[in-house]
Amino acid sequence: MPHVVVAMDSHLLTGLQSLSRAFELAMADAAESAGRLAMSALKVARRDEMLLTQGLLRQQAGSCIGRFEQSLKSQWDPAQSRPKLSLNTDWDELSLVEEEAVDQLVVADRIGMALSHHCEWELRAVEAFTASLLGDPSAGPDKNPFRPAMVARALLAAVDSLTDQTGMRQTLSEELTRALALRMPTCYTEIAATYRTQGLRAQDLRAVTEPGGLRGGGGHHSRPMAMDPTESSHAPISGPGGLTVPGGLGPQGSSSHGGPYGAAMLGHVGPQVMGLLRQLHIGQAAPVLSPMALGDAGLPLPTNLIQQHSTELHQAASTPLDHMVIDVVGGLFDAILSDPKVPPQMARLLARLQLPVLRAALGDTSFFSMRKHPVRRFVNRLASLACAYEDFSQDPGLGFLQRVAPLVEEIANGDFEKVKLYDEQLDALEAFVAEQNRLALQREGQDAAELLAKKEALARQTYQYQQELERALADLPLPDFLKRFLSRDWGPVIVHAATQAGDAEAQGMRRLGKELALSVLPKGGSPLRREFLSTLPVMVRAVNEGLDRVGSPEAVRKQLFVDLLPIHAESLKQPALSPLDHNLLVKRIEAAFGLAVPDEAAAARATATLDIDLEQVFGAAGAEAVGLLSEADVAWDGTVDIVLEADGAPEAGPLAAVDIAIDGLPAPEAPPVSRGAALFEQLEVGCVYRMNTGDSWRKVKLAHISQGRSFFIFSEGEKYPKTLTMTARMLKRLCESERLRAYESAQLLERATARARKQLAALLPPTTPVKA
Repeated sequence: MPHVVVAMDSHLLTGLQSLSRAFELAMADAAESAGRLAMSALKVARRDEMLLTQGLLRQQAGSCIGRFEQSLKSQWDPAQSRPKLSLNTDWDELSLVEEEAVDQLVVADRIGMALSHHCEWELRAVEAFTASLLGDPSAGPDKNPFRPAMVARALLAAVDSLTDQTGMRQTLSEELTRALALRMPTCYTEIAATYRTQGLRAQDLRAVTEPGGLRGGGGHHSRPMAMDPTESSHAPISGPGGLTVPGGLGPQGSSSHGGPYGAAMLGHVGPQVMGLLRQLHIGQAAPVLSPMALGDAGLPLPTNLIQQHSTELHQAASTPLDHMVIDVVGGLFDAILSDPKVPPQMARLLARLQLPVLRAALGDTSFFSMRKHPVRRFVNRLASLACAYEDFSQDPGLGFLQRVAPLVEEIANGDFEKVKLYDEQLDALEAFVAEQNRLALQREGQDAAELLAKKEALARQTYQYQQELERALADLPLPDFLKRFLSRDWGPVIVHAATQAGDAEAQGMRRLGKELALSVLPKGGSPLRREFLSTLPVMVRAVNEGLDRVGSPEAVRKQLFVDLLPIHAESLKQPALSPLDHNLLVKRIEAAFGLAVPDEAAAARATATLDIDLEQVFGAAGAEAVGLLSEADVAWDGTVDIVLEADGAPEAGPLAAVDIAIDGLPAPEAPPVSRGAALFEQLEVGCVYRMNTGDSWRKVKLAHISQGRSFFIFSEGEKYPKTLTMTARMLKRLCESERLRAYESAQLLERATARARKQLAALLPPTTPVKA
């Protein structure tokens, strides 16, 4: 075990405090229990023994807790006292050790099993933090500093500090074990929750590098497994009180034994189960990966291997919890292979993942609870992406299957215990989908994604420049309507010129804006009046041309000239400003229009969190080219009809966490939403959605999301896809009005879990109401 300096590690100290509190509460519970047993004892000797037990637990509670903590620290720190047995000592070599040491090991073994009996899931949650806690990627459950075996030895050390009488020690250890076992689930839950809050990463990478580090023992070995004396025995031994510790069960009473598989593993599964999984995989029919076979919808679906070999799997697994996991995963694949939303071509590929998924579920507590579990994400993503294709006999559907098939086979035929393998396959899948969508968009004669990126950058530059120009004009003595026009409507003209036409054109637009501002200043009885009257028609024509470049509405310029007419007439009557005042005001106006247009990076940083109207940078032709959806294109007042599935039944409602919760398994996270405002945050490229902008629903695929999630490109149709683009503002409104919904009412594994849950409930005997 890596050297751990307890005093310097706040995370270890936090766990130690939780264990100490649990032990303190257990002592109080044991004292109270001893008092009740003393009152009900029929023999005087038994009553006196219980009263003495109660007295010791109450009077020496402080020193007992201190000894408990000291023992845990000594086990964590190799520099302190450690058991004298070699880490590679076999049970055959125990004749070299004193009998008392052997008895202590056996008793600690028994207590460790008792402590872990009701907290297996909670313990696995704590084990997930072992690698992060110790800073060792290869650290597995055998190095978990809070494992029951270590707590058991600390409990025995605390009991030894209370009395030297053998009979009293046995009574104290029994009472404390019974009380502490009830406190351990809460304790482990508290430790795991604290580590999540503190930012420790639950990696679920519980690797073991030594045979002695197995979570349990047993298995197919030619000689007894090497025993770690700090853990448990691996052979049938009769302990004190006649308790037999079965071979193949470690101190935690779990069949999830694990093995020397190296780092980054999906938890630990016993060698018997792993051997059977390998045998079943070898016995699977070899898939035919030719294009014709991959795209053929008429080929029969594979059988459910888990259901078919349920008896053998139950015999290989030794705990009721593992039996339940086997039944649940078998039910999941029953639902997957018969799910109408999963094309049969994809169902055949998903069937190849039966054994990898079962292996992950048996060894990893987070598989049933975490939506982002690597195995869960991979399976769900495959099913969701497959829904986007209508025809798998030709591209693009066939190309998708040809890319997915080797990814699945690499998992099924390779070392499917490694977390990294699932992440790598998922990354490869995402890269393929992104490239396929990019090529599909380019086939329309333009790179729509690149065009939208430029439009977004231009929109952010325009918005930022408008804000800066508005602040610069705020204190100038100009009419409000003119300041508003110069910043909101003329600012985009200057940005367009600076980014599209060059500095010379931009300077001309700045000069024109300055002249428009100066045109409202008083000029009666001065040469400025004649100059204004002679240049006014030219200025009006130039303003119109500038507004035309950015596609400004006709109503904007009409309103401008309507407002300017009386102001200009009044300026010709009022006496002109003094030369000094006039020159100072000109300098201020020039400074305002001298502001530089922000570059793309600066504008992106300044406007990253702002809701910008990105449609302003599209002219009519540009909007039509990218299929930009505008407010006028949606019949907002229309009625949204009920969505019908392929079989004519109404669309299934969204699932909640309670719909996929199975008693005995970890509580799951809430499933992703399929409709409503929250759907906007969960949109994924490559997935299909239902959209209603008029009076009917149509199927669209999300092909591209811009880097800042400002523009979204959907494609409609497969052979000749039609592009539909919308801004984030428009898409949010569609989600809020439920005119955009997920094609799947829930992801594949969530749908399968809900169905398996109903099947399990149907197998339970009906409850008979109690008669009054």
